[in-house]
Amino acid sequence: MRLSLECSSLLLQFALLLVPTASIASGYVTGKVIDSKSKAPLPGANVQIMGTVRGASTDRNGNFTIEKVPPGTYSIRASMIGYRSVTLKNILVRDKQETKVFFELRETPIEFDPIVVLAGKTKQRLDQAAVSISVVSAKEIKRRNPTNLIEALETVPGINFIGNQINIRGSTGYTYGAGNKVLLLLDGVPVYASDTGEFNWDMLPPLDIKRIEVLKGAGSTLWGASALGGVVNVITKSPSPEGKLLFSCTAGKYDKPYYDEWRWTDPNRLHYVRTDISYSKQFGQLGMRISAGRFMSTGYTQLGDFKKYNLTGKFDYRFPDNIKWTGYAAYSFIYRGFFIQWKGQNDPYEVDEANLDNYAKTNQLSVYSKLAIPVSSRFAINVRASFVRTLMGNQFGEAAGFNPALGQGMEFQVDWLPHSGHTVTIGMQYQHDAGSTKYFGDHKGFFIGPYLQDEWKIRENLRVTAGFRYDRYQLIGGPKEDLFSPRIGINWQPWSTTSLRASAGSGFRAATIVERYLELAIMNFKIKANPGLKAESSWAYDLGFRHYVTENWNVDVSLFDNEYWELIEAHLDLIRGQIQFRNIPRARIRGIEATTNISMPIRILGLNMIPSLQASVTAMDHKDLKWNEPLTYRPKLLATIKALFRIGSAQIEVDYRYASKIDKVKIYPINDRVPMKFLDVRASYDFWHLTVQLGVNNLLQYNYAPMESNLMPMRTFTVGLQGEF
Repeated sequence: MRLSLECSSLLLQFALLLVPTASIASGYVTGKVIDSKSKAPLPGANVQIMGTVRGASTDRNGNFTIEKVPPGTYSIRASMIGYRSVTLKNILVRDKQETKVFFELRETPIEFDPIVVLAGKTKQRLDQAAVSISVVSAKEIKRRNPTNLIEALETVPGINFIGNQINIRGSTGYTYGAGNKVLLLLDGVPVYASDTGEFNWDMLPPLDIKRIEVLKGAGSTLWGASALGGVVNVITKSPSPEGKLLFSCTAGKYDKPYYDEWRWTDPNRLHYVRTDISYSKQFGQLGMRISAGRFMSTGYTQLGDFKKYNLTGKFDYRFPDNIKWTGYAAYSFIYRGFFIQWKGQNDPYEVDEANLDNYAKTNQLSVYSKLAIPVSSRFAINVRASFVRTLMGNQFGEAAGFNPALGQGMEFQVDWLPHSGHTVTIGMQYQHDAGSTKYFGDHKGFFIGPYLQDEWKIRENLRVTAGFRYDRYQLIGGPKEDLFSPRIGINWQPWSTTSLRASAGSGFRAATIVERYLELAIMNFKIKANPGLKAESSWAYDLGFRHYVTENWNVDVSLFDNEYWELIEAHLDLIRGQIQFRNIPRARIRGIEATTNISMPIRILGLNMIPSLQASVTAMDHKDLKWNEPLTYRPKLLATIKALFRIGSAQIEVDYRYASKIDKVKIYPINDRVPMKFLDVRASYDFWHLTVQLGVNNLLQYNYAPMESNLMPMRTFTVGLQGEF
């Protein structure tokens, strides 16, 4: 009888959450957000009532209104990319009355306390997260002026690329373009190709990006399959409250090779040009953002030339009761050559004449639709649907060998705040993938995964997070796999300037269709299928702290240990000339990562000067535990230094990237290898609504091959022009 009464009470509490909020006592909060220095309004700033799901964005005049707020005392936070967030405490909201608040945000060249969503699928400050996260802001992306997502991510602490494959703390290595151990999200929606598991790093123009969040370590508890070694979430800009036109034009010219003997063509003809344009505006309750881009290059090697086009659109509509729909579509077309291996060490930019027809084209369409329904101030429903279509054709001279790969997904998520400081996230995700080519046959698979996470603020300075997820993966006509992914984390702030964190979580990734079934002869090798591949799994342990030495200087240190089971790696049999994906029974990657950010605003002779520095080092020990050998294509040390000096409207930036020599590779293991040392410099000037930039990438003309027989670009001179109207 007692159990029955308790169940009835819980059902009654849940039912009350679904009662229309119009029948419940409530007030409303209005206010304005401005720049603390210029006093200009800040359109697009986010305002959140802490402990609830209520929030709003400011309009073109910096004003906002948050309706249907239950009476009570709240903390209200305002945040915006490029500014320090401000929290107002003890704000009293009364029934049927207006409460006015006012925010002044201070601009900062470095994001010291950004708001992130990767840690728990809900917004929280970075220093309150229980896991290691890095953030790349729109302001930093604009300064770096990248031509694609890879260039936007390459200076993030702990990240390095081998070819087009991303490694977070050494997670992926190099798998010849099939399968990534990092999950890429677009506004929280997976966007990998359903057959290969690869990403299109050119799917959207860089000027569309609001920020990029990087979760380091396993993230499958909330984000599901493929989040074995980390998660990258690319968050796009929302439609502007007022009409806004953005454009960006970048051109680069490759220098002559380091040695005259390496010249394969007239170096004066080697260049690239990228042009992007975007327009956004709010029309009443409907907002839209349309972007188009064109990226063309001769390349710096034979078969390095390409043509890339993309078109993106983001739309949102605000219904009554703060219900919001968001839709996004991105289409990209790529026609490019494939430089697989150089002709020889004396001809590193050329290929064998028999391979000069290695060209391919790719069409990709990514679409998502999201609906956010705030049922009450403590209960919200989010529904997401996604579709990714990837078509590859004319692969290495083989016509009509590929059919479209289709990925379709659905997700239902509920956010419930039983009381202030207690957030429960419950959801269900479904994904269906299909791929069909003459090289691996016709295959389909799906997974379904319910998940639950509970974040509890036990005290004002102590947060505990626990969650779990169950996934059933079924390859139709093939094996089925059941995977369980628990997670626990803690964040403790003993002092206002220091936060300590510890977390343990698991990740998994089922083998892609290509890894299991691909049969293809390419160059001098034959790729052999392995239908019996097992799903790989991991446990990630992270212990770290974040300390603010001063208001403008912080230090972050993490100790990490990533344990892997059945790690999928490409196995090369040089005697038979075969490549096959196989499981490594046990592997481990552990190490330490340290990052510091410092900014020192000063004023001399009436000029505002802002020198700033970001530096990081990641030291790793990676090992195949079965054979007690290093894992392939992974350095043991990564380091980055980003120095910025700003005087008024002018700024100079220097980036340095280092990666130690890779200990072990698959092909030509006895060949000499060197560490990576890249130095990039840029200078820019802001005037009117324009920014002009000059730069030199690989200033020291350093020759580096991250994988066998593939040199990175030589010194490159760049010029860019960006505008906002």
